[in-house]
Amino acid sequence: MALLVGACAELTRPPRPEPPTELAGGLVADPLPAILDAAARDFDRAGAGLDGRPQATALALARLEWMSGEAQPGRRLSSLPQSFIFALNAAVEEGRRSVGVAPGATPEATVPALLTASRALGRSDEAAASAALAPPVFTATGRPVVSRLREPGAFPNAGLAVIAIRDELVRRDAENRADRRLTFDNPGAGVTTFGLGGNTDR
Repeated sequence: MALLVGACAELTRPPRPEPPTELAGGLVADPLPAILDAAARDFDRAGAGLDGRPQATALALARLEWMSGEAQPGRRLSSLPQSFIFALNAAVEEGRRSVGVAPGATPEATVPALLTASRALGRSDEAAASAALAPPVFTATGRPVVSRLREPGAFPNAGLAVIAIRDELVRRDAENRADRRLTFDNPGAGVTTFGLGGNTDR
């Protein structure tokens, strides 16, 4: 009965929302690895390549915020060890301080705002970018958020956390493939033959 209830709950659970295609760099079959690879490039060398590139910085921070949302229970990154979650949280806080995300803002609010700003900056529309990065999701300070995106500072925590998470999932995927090979590709693993005569059934 418990198994039946669990199966019914699984069937009625809404599917996980797919991430915006921009986060993965386009439409891909499995967005998580593509997003992690892109984020690893974003924050390589503590994000040194983002300096002076506000559009790229907004997109990079959107990826980081999306990863934060996926660390929630039942999401794609929720099975990571707590040490990885802790490192991701530190990276997200680092990113939020750099551009003034309001305390308590959720990834569901920050990701669309940052993506809207990134698109606007891509067409040189700073007014639209500033409107996307306004309160209550972002804090109002003397320094415009667009200016912060141009000079975001270093992201040492993000540089470490994103690469560690990417490598951990690559390792898990490799181990899962190895397990499947042992199960399906080895004809002698757990397979017996009966009644063929000779020595085949011994």
